[in-house]
Amino acid sequence: MKRVIISDLHLGSKYADEESLIQFLSNIDCDELILAGDIIDFIKIPTFTEQSHALFKIIDNFEAKVIYIIGNHDISFQILANKEAFGIQFLNKYEFVDGKRKYRVEHGHKYDKGIVTKRFLMNVISIFQDAIERITNFNLGEWWHKLVENKRKLRRIWDIIEWNDDADVFIMGHTHTPEVLIWVNHNEKIKTYVNTGDWVEHQTYVVVENDVVRLKNWKLEKERLGLEEDKKFF
Repeated sequence: MKRVIISDLHLGSKYADEESLIQFLSNIDCDELILAGDIIDFIKIPTFTEQSHALFKIIDNFEAKVIYIIGNHDISFQILANKEAFGIQFLNKYEFVDGKRKYRVEHGHKYDKGIVTKRFLMNVISIFQDAIERITNFNLGEWWHKLVENKRKLRRIWDIIEWNDDADVFIMGHTHTPEVLIWVNHNEKIKTYVNTGDWVEHQTYVVVENDVVRLKNWKLEKERLGLEEDKKFF
């Protein structure tokens, strides 16, 4: 069983990397595609393109099983939680066993604190953010993520890890920070934390196969596969 996990595509936003995603999804082979939240940027006023349409068609016709984990930017899909629609299974979290280890995949927004938990206020802020980004061509979203990341303490990751101690491998997105942590807990069990990163800046994704977890970068992977640079599809 091969699973591919991607998150934070932010389709509909100015900085969604749709061409790279089309190339990526057209060249991967897996049994499950797990979309781990913030796939469509409904929190702003999304603007879709011909590339967006091509991506939706690829996902709709994807041969593997598709799991959609609802994030904070696509919380509009919450009504579909634990249901299947368009051939896609919508969930708030996804758990599975591979080998002898228990895996848990979430988006990660439920661990937020402060202003970002105020949904209506964040909708208003995000609409203004989207307008400013389109006018100034400055990526405020990535600037904010880097600012928060620079101030973040490692303790917060360890809190998330402790809250998910019943899982051997915990995978999330949300923070746009691709990273892997491996440690041995007090019961001498190996634990793993993985952040999938994003497709606005990093083009990173996670592969789980035969109880092995790999964090990969599509920019590097397509070079290894000998693929050409992303083509202009339209």
